[in-house]
Amino acid sequence: MRTTVTLDDNLVRELVEISGMKTKTAAVTSAIREQIRTAKLKRLSDLLGKIAVDEKAFEEGNELDLNRAAWLERLGGENDAP
Repeated sequence: MRTTVTLDDNLVRELVEISGMKTKTAAVTSAIREQIRTAKLKRLSDLLGKIAVDEKAFEEGNELDLNRAAWLERLGGENDAP
């Protein structure tokens, strides 16, 4: 998408220099992606401690994963499901 924005020349020059990108467009696109990624990580970290976690369900899921892994290891010689 083509968009016209007014940016500080010095900021864009510095961004291109520190990003190692070859073009202004690539540098600005990279900076936008990084800002979005950072904002999403911030939102995710803000959820820590706010979501109720059923630890028993996690333990049961881990046990099932371990059983599946053991079954897959045995699969070469035995064909019995867990």
